[in-house]
Amino acid sequence: MYKTAWDTLMRAEHIVLVSHVNPDGDTLGCVLALYDVLMRANKKVSLYNATTVLPKIYDFLPHIKKVKDRMPARFDVVVSCDCGSFDRLRIERGDYTLINIDHHKTSQHFGDINIVNIDQPSAGLVVYDFLIKNSAKISKDCATCLYTAVAEDTGFFTYGALGASTFESAAKLVQRGAKPTEIAHALKGRQSLAKIRLLAYILNHFELYHDASIAFILIDKETLLQTGARRYDAKNIINILRDLATVNVAVMVLEEKSEGYKVSLRSKEDIDISAISRSFGGGGHKNSAGFEIKDQDIATLKARLLQRIIENDKQ
Repeated sequence: MYKTAWDTLMRAEHIVLVSHVNPDGDTLGCVLALYDVLMRANKKVSLYNATTVLPKIYDFLPHIKKVKDRMPARFDVVVSCDCGSFDRLRIERGDYTLINIDHHKTSQHFGDINIVNIDQPSAGLVVYDFLIKNSAKISKDCATCLYTAVAEDTGFFTYGALGASTFESAAKLVQRGAKPTEIAHALKGRQSLAKIRLLAYILNHFELYHDASIAFILIDKETLLQTGARRYDAKNIINILRDLATVNVAVMVLEEKSEGYKVSLRSKEDIDISAISRSFGGGGHKNSAGFEIKDQDIATLKARLLQRIIENDKQ
């Protein structure tokens, strides 16, 4: 698959690199790294993301300004990175070859070519392996993007399928020019005032259930308005609830503009919440998963979630 995908890219006339809607550092780091490599190989390549305004926290990433929210008129190859299901790309099926690069356990293998390694803690490491196996040159910019992908998706090397190879690969990215301290500051040391206000709201309004083993927080549209927070300000903020000593599973329900909810689930090491997410039509990892849902009132959704988590705990 590595060689087949690479040969497909080298034969392509116009490649579009697609990151999933409401992107995180893993999906963006992957497509930007590939953009750097393909651009240096003199390929015609574009970057697409359906989200109108990208999170400002990623403004330090090389080539980030090249990401557009409109697909080109003509292209023959699409590369998807860090996306478990086709619908999260927000693109149409068409007459093109689709290469799917992912690491999600719940991946739907929707590509014509699928490079999916669920043993890797981030898609960034799957892309790194793909480039290494095809003897591609990894520049400083490429290394910065891939290190960002790995660092953010592992919570700066605190969770996921971490092993010796994870740190070996990260070290090689540092050798190629990635600056861990600078990347950490860019991602962790520039929080918006709105996000701090949102954090204060969460700490004052979260609820505990099932002998304090489940933490639950609802962030409605009014709360976002009052704090000035955007959707991306809520990213990973749920982790602070999971870190409570008694909590095994944390749930954050974020009300969407389109009369629906984005649900984020986090759990501690031995608790697999990906099955819970799948039962609601979502996906994700063992300890980090989520889904989107419409046409359901919050009381019903909350009750269903708590029941499902408790049932999972008894298994």
